[in-house]
Amino acid sequence: MLSTLGLVSLVYGFTEAAKPKNPSNVNDHAVQGWTSGSTLFFLGLAVVLLVGFVVWERRTKNPLLPLRIVLDRNRGGSYLTFLFVGAGLFAMFLFLTYYFQINLGYSPLKAGFAFLPFSGGIIVAAGVVSQLLPKIGPRPLLIPGLIMAIAGMLLLTRITQDSSYATVVLPAQLLMSVGLAGVFIPASSVALLGAGHHDAGVASAVLNSSQQIGGSLGTALLNTVFASAVTAFFVANLHPGSNPALLTPQALIHGYHVAFIWGAILLTIALVITLVLINAKKDDVSALATAEAAAEAGAV
Repeated sequence: MLSTLGLVSLVYGFTEAAKPKNPSNVNDHAVQGWTSGSTLFFLGLAVVLLVGFVVWERRTKNPLLPLRIVLDRNRGGSYLTFLFVGAGLFAMFLFLTYYFQINLGYSPLKAGFAFLPFSGGIIVAAGVVSQLLPKIGPRPLLIPGLIMAIAGMLLLTRITQDSSYATVVLPAQLLMSVGLAGVFIPASSVALLGAGHHDAGVASAVLNSSQQIGGSLGTALLNTVFASAVTAFFVANLHPGSNPALLTPQALIHGYHVAFIWGAILLTIALVITLVLINAKKDDVSALATAEAAAEAGAV
């Protein structure tokens, strides 16, 4: 209850900041912002509930999340990396979907097909990364992978109302997909290092939860950033006699750019976390793979 309600309150606090001040007036683009009473209330409540969750887990005899799982340097670094990558990645999915359908006029089906190169890039690159991981270790894959993902996200700030999918969006998607394949597989392996069979299930569940929580928080946060950027654009460019309909595409493009920059910032935080916390070597990964193979053989 404490963890669920705390996360719900945190996400809702982010979304409250993006709500319009005057929803009855369609020409008023102002949003409530981060200092509104409702935003501060839900963010403060989230802090109280999540701190309460940690205190409870420290004191209870049978914790839902044993803190030893997340306090290990490598595992904790992997969870935080997944959290921030999940948050940043949704900037690409969410705002490219807006861009495809609203600005470029794609149908939902065509917009879905436009994302297929990203999935294909991850699938192809993942096979290569899985072969390299035992040979060179996680850090030589994680660091270049995150740098590529950041570069791909920043390339998306080049989109305009008249951009070509093949020359602007596609290269950014492929660069991000190859980079993220170099993040997901090593980080998943590091998340299980030293957990042991008793804690392996919890360690794996925390990894999945980190990405899902990151995606939820990233969607709420970046939507708020996007709404604020669009509002600021209208405030700066909407003058008496101006036609809001003509400014809307430009305002949306500006909002996408700001959201992609913030997505790159979230990925950069993941890179810093990787540099500071994850120090696993290739021998550690090889030992984990050997232990898993032995466990599977024993189960058979």
